[in-house]
Amino acid sequence: MTSRTSSSIDNRSTAGFIRRQRELFRRRLWPAALTFVSYLLYHVAGTATVLSNILQDLEASAGGRGFTAAERLSALGEGISGVMGYNSIFSWMLVPFLAAVLAIEGFAWMDNRREVDFYESQPVSRAERFWDICVSSFLYFLFSYLITLEIGLVIAGAMGGLTRGIVIEAAVQTLRVIALFVCVYGLGVLSAMLTGNIIVAGLAFLVLMFYEFELKMILAGYCSEFLATYDGNKPGILVENIFTPLYHYSVGSTAECIGRLLALAALYFLLAFLCYRLRRNECAGTAVVFGPVRSVVRVATAVMAGLFIGLLLASIQNSTPLAVLWMVLFTLLTACIMQIIYDYDFRALFRHPLEIALSLIITLAVFLGFLFDIAGYDRYLPDPDKVEDAALICRNNDSPLYDEKGHYLDPVTFGNRFMHLKNVEDVIAIAELGQEYTRRRSEHNPFYRASSRDETASSGDGSTDTTGISSVQTIDMGSYEILSENKPNQDFLFTAVYRMKNGKTISRQFSVPSSADPAMMDAVTGTQAFREGTFSICHDDIARSNAEFLTLDYTNGEESPGTLRLNKETYEAFRKAYLLDLEQFSYSFARSERPVGRICIRIQTGRTGPASGMPTPETRIGSQADRAGLQDPELENYEMNCEVYSSFSHTIAFLKDNDVWVDSLDHDTLPDYSDPNLSREDRDRLDTMDWSVFNGLFSPEEY
Repeated sequence: MTSRTSSSIDNRSTAGFIRRQRELFRRRLWPAALTFVSYLLYHVAGTATVLSNILQDLEASAGGRGFTAAERLSALGEGISGVMGYNSIFSWMLVPFLAAVLAIEGFAWMDNRREVDFYESQPVSRAERFWDICVSSFLYFLFSYLITLEIGLVIAGAMGGLTRGIVIEAAVQTLRVIALFVCVYGLGVLSAMLTGNIIVAGLAFLVLMFYEFELKMILAGYCSEFLATYDGNKPGILVENIFTPLYHYSVGSTAECIGRLLALAALYFLLAFLCYRLRRNECAGTAVVFGPVRSVVRVATAVMAGLFIGLLLASIQNSTPLAVLWMVLFTLLTACIMQIIYDYDFRALFRHPLEIALSLIITLAVFLGFLFDIAGYDRYLPDPDKVEDAALICRNNDSPLYDEKGHYLDPVTFGNRFMHLKNVEDVIAIAELGQEYTRRRSEHNPFYRASSRDETASSGDGSTDTTGISSVQTIDMGSYEILSENKPNQDFLFTAVYRMKNGKTISRQFSVPSSADPAMMDAVTGTQAFREGTFSICHDDIARSNAEFLTLDYTNGEESPGTLRLNKETYEAFRKAYLLDLEQFSYSFARSERPVGRICIRIQTGRTGPASGMPTPETRIGSQADRAGLQDPELENYEMNCEVYSSFSHTIAFLKDNDVWVDSLDHDTLPDYSDPNLSREDRDRLDTMDWSVFNGLFSPEEY
């Protein structure tokens, strides 16, 4: 009794821990060597190879002129960052691979009954053995990573590419990689605890690692395929993966990344340790150790396989019966294959028929739920009293949009950020029309008739329906029956965003026909809040703060009188005039007249060539030091377009006062491109015109 007690105390001491780690190292030499060699190739050979290639490319691209020290340092810095910094791509693959190998190999002894008997006979508790293996795996990874990283940094310094910033970046990236390894390793240990075979453990690791991501990708595909008003730019939970380590590694700040990964790792280790304590030794060699887990995995795998095939065929063949047939077959086949893997017996494929039936029921329920929109996604309209404010974003806005710092934004991001409409009822009225209109035109609407899928379909009264809305539908569109007179290219694509008082954000995407009630549309599009979320000039802080470096070009689509160099006074005068004229803008205004010209405001960075009306670097205004605030590379492409209409009297007066006005074209007198007798001169004239000038937001039709 005394001997066992002293042995137990010795095992818990530091000396006992070191002794056990030495014994484990002798038994686990090959995974430790694999880890070290992998990072030796990655950090050492990879760094040397990448930097050598960069120096060769610099020599080749520089030709005879050579390259500056700044160019060399920048290029080498990017290369180092790609190997051991934030931009390290292969780290995403190498860390999970090594973590899986170390985890599954470390507990492979549990799959062999002889080895189980040997380890159980040792004077070490089960808990100590579990954590000893985990710690040894972590040490193999940590030492391999740090030692080879230091060698790689020395090589980078010898080749002239090491800076303080690179060292800091490598240090921060090390913390991120360690957190990723710990999390993925915990997942690997859980995979080993749930299975009794190395091969099955590897498959289980892949399933646990990517199942959530793949399932949500499939569900997002179903949303895009079957839900007519689904807003793919704001998928929410369909992209946010809770149990996927690589997702947390790739999003958020470093602190958020590390915190989430370690929290997830704690969950995985807790589950793995519980399974370790509950696992019976006689389960060694079985495919999946726990019966309930076998059932869950079988059903989950079969459901995902069936849903994938159903989505694939629905999108390619556009045939619901065929998709359902193949979906049933693949769900059944996957469930049978899983049972064969469990029992190592081909005759076991139809065992546990209730699990097969459950798989089929879930698969068909999900498919039909999306097909018939049982949840009412496309019909959803929020309660106005529960909405804080809203945005109605027109996605047909082709003008480049920039925020107050000069960063380019797409129309949806721009509107989400800057549009805050308080007249929520007016937004909902437009959304109600748009969602119903879009839902009817949806290809997968169960009431949709195959005959109406053509561009034109014959209605019951002999008239022509150009929207694809079948006349047999029973939903009353009231005064909007005129919608059937619209062509698809006359629709305007909108995204409605509702910012709820409970903190949630809900969005829907839909089309609104051009024949929609102008008064209804003007109630939203004629507001200042709509203009602030639609036009860049409402957020031109970067232009105002750098007004002395601005240039203005005006064109009527054919002629441009030249470039006007602005300063603070002239830009403020232009801005005041244009914003005053812009108050006229609304849906009905834009539908009644099209632009007569376009103003383009650019920031002079000294890199824009004469083709854009900008001076060359040799003639630019101010030195590099004088142009503080213009170092952001995005400003090289900064471009603010402002459409000019014939009624914009203040803007036109400004252009005339500064000698950059050119008379508008008379479109009625332009040559007809379809005229077979059109002269070469007239054809060349039409070819060189910029027709996009006349296509403003909500313009009647495109040229």
